[in-house]
Amino acid sequence: MPTLDISCDDLVVADPAYVAERLGSDTLWREWWPELTLTPAERRGLEGVRWNVTGAAIGTAEWWLEPVRDGVVVHWYLRVDPAGRVRGRALARLKERYVESYREHLWRFKDEAEAGRPAGEQRPGSEPAIVSGEDTEPASGKAVGEPSSTRSTTKR
Repeated sequence: MPTLDISCDDLVVADPAYVAERLGSDTLWREWWPELTLTPAERRGLEGVRWNVTGAAIGTAEWWLEPVRDGVVVHWYLRVDPAGRVRGRALARLKERYVESYREHLWRFKDEAEAGRPAGEQRPGSEPAIVSGEDTEPASGKAVGEPSSTRSTTKR
């Protein structure tokens, strides 16, 4: 198991194709961690990218998108061992540095991608994805949450 096993998940309310195109840029990720060499191992289009990582750390990294409502959750993983000897508090600081860099850059991207959309409102022109079966009708024809038997209207 790698010494650093980091994962972050963030919702971006934007067109999934736009998010995939922007996050699919190798130069973008290299800007975020210039001390790491990211070599694409698998490009999966709208589903993300996997990299082999060398440089200051050795291992793998990836991001993938999960459609949720009118946006996507960006799942990011970094599973690496530092190239040099790093232990204790220095290892904890290194992990914090990678997470801070990811969050800072991803949230900046999120602000850009969501610009003009009031918080809490649906993305203009989007069809929200169905989540956890909501907005669907079971085979019985009853709406989700509707009782399976009729309720008595008699007061008790």
